[in-house]
Amino acid sequence: MIPRSIFVQFVHPDSVGSMTGLPGAPRGYFDAVGGMELAAETVQALNRASLLAWADPARVHHFGSQAALLASTSRSSLARSLSEITDIELSADQIYLAATPSSAAVWAMEGFPGITRIAHSPIETLALIDSCQKPGLPLTALSVDGLGHVDMSALADLADTLVVLQAANIEIGTVQNLADINTFELPVLVDATQVIGHAPMPSGWSVLMVNAQSWGGPAGVTVIAANPGSDWAPPTLAPLGWVGDGVNVASVVAAATALETLLPHITEQQALAYDHVEHLRSRLSTEISDVTFAGDPVQRLPHIINCSVLYVSGEALVSELDRRGFAVASGSACIADSDRASHVLVALGAFTGGNLRISLPFGCMRDDVDSLVDAIVTTVSQLRAEAGL
Repeated sequence: MIPRSIFVQFVHPDSVGSMTGLPGAPRGYFDAVGGMELAAETVQALNRASLLAWADPARVHHFGSQAALLASTSRSSLARSLSEITDIELSADQIYLAATPSSAAVWAMEGFPGITRIAHSPIETLALIDSCQKPGLPLTALSVDGLGHVDMSALADLADTLVVLQAANIEIGTVQNLADINTFELPVLVDATQVIGHAPMPSGWSVLMVNAQSWGGPAGVTVIAANPGSDWAPPTLAPLGWVGDGVNVASVVAAATALETLLPHITEQQALAYDHVEHLRSRLSTEISDVTFAGDPVQRLPHIINCSVLYVSGEALVSELDRRGFAVASGSACIADSDRASHVLVALGAFTGGNLRISLPFGCMRDDVDSLVDAIVTTVSQLRAEAGL
């Protein structure tokens, strides 16, 4: 158990020593990539901080100073938590905060000196790909293999290039070998969303950014961490670590609380999720004909599985499962239209029809997984029968 932060005692003194809750979801919810229900401690911190940190933290009066104190101590908490997770010693001054992943990415890209080119793969989130275009530099597309691993060999011919990648793909779960990039001595901006809180963080990054919803924090907070071993520097002044117009202080307090609360449970939750997904994959492949899986089955995030079922519509699958009380996703993880083919699966050359993306929330139990599989098997059988198959 890590030491309790000063801000936790300030925000909610009664919770000190009893912070054991996990973010999760109602039973039947299997779309952790889309967000998770806030743990009780996180809700308490959010509500209490909303009463204390409503003033502009840049103001010098008492109310502004109170908000600034909460913002500062939250950055310190995030630095300690991320230091433990990444095994890199981070200070509060190396933590920055943005309202969205896109604004975080664009701002972070501007902090790398001497960059004349940006390299990314076609399986990054659409928001990250769009962000790579904002600096107006030449782009290099890195190819991927059928499991979703990015081919780093093209980097050998590139100089002064910033590599922008997800640490692991949030749609198919494949984890990238970031350390391979170090061979080429190129800087790496990494989106660690759905890795932080769920899996060991790969080494080899220069700057890390992560949506706080990844670990059960509230929406509207993206954390940026600068590796002290890199030559990155903030491209603009960032008072209090704020990027652009900044973020809501109460949300930052809640995000820091959520990660600090989760830390003692991460290793156990990783192991449970990995076993649950192995069980899920085994049952689906055994009990449903003509089902294929996308992504690396071994070098993957513990809690994500992506499969496609022949002869059924992904949208119909999601809708019918929702009617039965099970929330899953289909199509691309970064767009709301579930009927649109996933650009990730297209890039892999994988089958895109009948797609299901399942991401387990924290606290998921084996009975929950079995209930989901039972519902999927029944639903696929029903939809195929309705289609005359």
